[in-house]
Amino acid sequence: MVSEPLVSIITPVYNGANFIAETIDSVLNAEVEIPFEYLVINDGSSDQTLEILKSYGNRVRTLSHENIGESMTVNRGLENAVGRYILILSADDPLLTADLINMAVSVLEAKSSTVAVYPDWKVIGEAGETLKINILPEYSDEIMIGHCRCLPGPGVVFRKDAALKIGGRRKKWKFVGDYDFWLRLSREGRIERLPGVLAQWRNSQGSTSISQRGIEMANDRIQVIEEFLTEHEIDSKLTRKALGNAYYMAARLAFFDPIIKGRELLFKSFKLRRSWPEEAKVHIVIYLLLIPISTRIMELFPTLKTKIIEINSGKV
Repeated sequence: MVSEPLVSIITPVYNGANFIAETIDSVLNAEVEIPFEYLVINDGSSDQTLEILKSYGNRVRTLSHENIGESMTVNRGLENAVGRYILILSADDPLLTADLINMAVSVLEAKSSTVAVYPDWKVIGEAGETLKINILPEYSDEIMIGHCRCLPGPGVVFRKDAALKIGGRRKKWKFVGDYDFWLRLSREGRIERLPGVLAQWRNSQGSTSISQRGIEMANDRIQVIEEFLTEHEIDSKLTRKALGNAYYMAARLAFFDPIIKGRELLFKSFKLRRSWPEEAKVHIVIYLLLIPISTRIMELFPTLKTKIIEINSGKV
């Protein structure tokens, strides 16, 4: 690492003692050709995280504060970062390859209108084993906005100035902070796909996206789209698609939380879309239409529920 880095790698960490050393080592041992700094921010951890960070001495730049949440911790990282380009590396998602940074910076340096590049990525288990490969489509507003699919995922490298211009991440979103951030950043310039499996995401039952699927997440999925459409001028046809798919994606969370009125949300999704929502799957629609009968069937046959979730790419 040098005194004038071009890239800042930021890792926010809260009670990440199980994986933070693996992640830090993955960065320090990577053959990154671009001058970079590594900034790890301890978000008020109560486990052994802080002791682990101290063991690295000056090989890693560290900050620490009381617990303020991931979004605000990332924002503090943006404010303190020296680099022109940013990579947010989660505490339990080790850097897969230095090629991610080398290739991403090459694109961003060559294309001033591009604000972010995202790679294909893989899902890993607790022990680092590969569970799934995600090959993503090229960026389009049709998919990102209309289909409510967050194309940028693990391994996105983006321009710091653009991120600061939109105010970084918003604290109010518990479940859709990333999606909200990328939606707003997409209005500042081009977002491009960087072909190749260059990043990874650890699938853990402790992950917020897995362990807390419920009414709050359903509400966030609807509200983030409604707010974005209010703040930006979006084509009416794309708006209908966005609203229809947002309500459908909220409705399908009824799989996990009986408080969610899945059937009502489903009907509203079709009404807003004025057609079949693009993200809707027949087996999910049938399940929602048959609530509460379908819910009771799933209670009797839990393996069937697991199978349906697997068919739906492991995410509902």
